[in-house]
Amino acid sequence: MKFSFFAQLVGVLLIPLALGAISLTQDVVIHQVAALPIDVSQPRPLPQDSRFARSAALAADNFMVAVSTPAAPSLASPQLGVRAGSAATSARNPDAVSTPDPFQFFLPGIIWQLPRPSQTPTQPEPPAVTPASGWPDGLASRTASKLGLHVVRNNDPYIMEFARRVRPRVMKSVDDLGWLSDVKLASPNTITIGRISGQNENWPEELAPDAAARQFIDTNLDKYHLNPGVDYWEGWNEFVPGSKARWQWYAAFEAARACDMQALGLHAAIGGFAAGTPEYNEMAYFVPALVAAYRCGAIFTLHEGVSPLPGCGVSINQAGIIPGAPNFPGINLGYLMLRYRFWYEGYLRPFGLADLPLVISEVAVGGIVPGQPCNGPGGASWKDFSNFWIQHGVGPNGPQAWTNLLAWYDSELRVDPYVIGTTIFTAGGVPGWDGTDLHNVIIPLSYYDTSQLH
Repeated sequence: MKFSFFAQLVGVLLIPLALGAISLTQDVVIHQVAALPIDVSQPRPLPQDSRFARSAALAADNFMVAVSTPAAPSLASPQLGVRAGSAATSARNPDAVSTPDPFQFFLPGIIWQLPRPSQTPTQPEPPAVTPASGWPDGLASRTASKLGLHVVRNNDPYIMEFARRVRPRVMKSVDDLGWLSDVKLASPNTITIGRISGQNENWPEELAPDAAARQFIDTNLDKYHLNPGVDYWEGWNEFVPGSKARWQWYAAFEAARACDMQALGLHAAIGGFAAGTPEYNEMAYFVPALVAAYRCGAIFTLHEGVSPLPGCGVSINQAGIIPGAPNFPGINLGYLMLRYRFWYEGYLRPFGLADLPLVISEVAVGGIVPGQPCNGPGGASWKDFSNFWIQHGVGPNGPQAWTNLLAWYDSELRVDPYVIGTTIFTAGGVPGWDGTDLHNVIIPLSYYDTSQLH
């Protein structure tokens, strides 16, 4: 999340004027994969004078092919499997979901029906936490909810209490990373994501993408090794390329970063796009990076905004919900929330990549839903919407209303087995982000998450 989010959103809406129309045929995407500035037929040797290369020499699998040029894919779900024995094999389906059967839950005035996922823990879980005043009983295994926390500083004891009681599916932290090892001790099956701040957005004009990926990894390598509690490492945050050349550079950079990190025994989270971006035609530029992520054990991350009233801003059987997007019959899609489905229905599913794991690694309330009556008062945080929610019967107070709204969003995320979960922005308030601090939301959210057992 950046302070200039809405300014970026407006700017990105103008990008298609500069880019022009992009053909959305399979041939275009195949050409982009083939055009990656990476040798796709041979492993890439690592420079022997770098810490990166010395660390890579310690890995069980010295290096991976960044992207293997696929045979011309068809719409009949081609097999784009991963290299046998690679880390990607175990990472391909970190959150398996069985054939669903429906159940219902209630929020004010509305009943939603969603699939009933089930999962078997991959290792024994610690016993449930002893109840304490104000908190729900702790779960003995991971919640079925896909709602977790985004943390900027672990300076609130509620954060770890949430982790111990809820056993969330996903948690994320930025810069303050060591405590994620405690999360893994309390809840071994929680997927953890880390991000280290800092990105040089001049690199697309200064460095080749594979060299930039190596430099980025090399800069952060010590922190990666010092924080084994992190499962997946994000790279750049909310980069808006703004031109075809920069889009192609970023796709190649993320492809190289995903596969080079796998060579080190690490896992990348690629993408990190801001809510409301990119536009539909621009998504084609990034498909080569998603192909590489699929082969090299990475996951996909992006950000979304939840509209201020349950279900508002979501449409079905409608073309043009975002500029240039076709209609995908029978699927709920939105401009800010559930926008991720455009990636999966329009690009990943036709290319056999529909099980690429996704984390919505920042979600916040979004007040801009073009053409919809539920924009609310606007504002930078959930606290700005409290009175609006009370007036519209979303909840009796701001924290409970935000929880109720997130529960609606969760009901949609749970329809899609490729979604690991989402991390709500943000816990652990620091100067500049005090307005978004989730402290008062964490206990209501814990009651919701611990009620979701199946």
